[in-house]
Amino acid sequence: MTNLQLFESLLNCNTVEELHRDATAIVGQMGFEHFLYGVQVNTSLTRPYRFILSCYPEAWRKRYDEEGYASIDPTVSHCAKTSIPVIWRNEIFKGRKEARIRSEAKDCGLASGASFSVHGGRGEAAMLSLATSRDSREAQDDIIATMDKAQLLTCYLHEAVQRVVLSKGPLPLKRISLTEREKECLLWAAEGKTGWEIGNIVNISERTVTFHLQNAAQKMGVVNRQQAISRALSMGLIEPCTII
Repeated sequence: MTNLQLFESLLNCNTVEELHRDATAIVGQMGFEHFLYGVQVNTSLTRPYRFILSCYPEAWRKRYDEEGYASIDPTVSHCAKTSIPVIWRNEIFKGRKEARIRSEAKDCGLASGASFSVHGGRGEAAMLSLATSRDSREAQDDIIATMDKAQLLTCYLHEAVQRVVLSKGPLPLKRISLTEREKECLLWAAEGKTGWEIGNIVNISERTVTFHLQNAAQKMGVVNRQQAISRALSMGLIEPCTII
């Protein structure tokens, strides 16, 4: 099964309940038992909009919120600053308070995991954490092996939330028109082709491919190629079958 096929159901969800169901199923297929997605939109300096989609244990969610762990959780601070994923290793949880978060999370079945982020073109910041109760070197190796797919899932899930939730409130979607060349470059990028490969396929330079992909991303209010692909698919601007 390709990544597009695995995540396609998210693009067809129309309710939060459907998003939760399909995300849980996808995460399970990837070898994880739990996930938590959260997004913040700074619509106000004092009261930002927040949305959370989760299948974390309720006991841990309650404990985490009551103790205000978000303010000291190193995975949260990491994802707030960069789009580089972070694997939950002991060296990340250095201090006494951070180590307590790690220990209590393990007690609740969140023994191993990784966190991923998306920073949108209109100020939204989202984070997806994937976790398993397995606590072994093998579990860590399995997580490392799924990093690329998990980062792509982050983009697709964020796009689905953007359409189902955020577009109805803090981030309304605009009508967007892509050129035929922009669509063509996005479709081949969705197939995993590099800029050089796309250039050879459509007979243009790699620099021109980059130009078209950047233009498409800017029009859709996203900041990277993966987000541009997921948003274009979600909005029906491109369809996988059109390159066959």
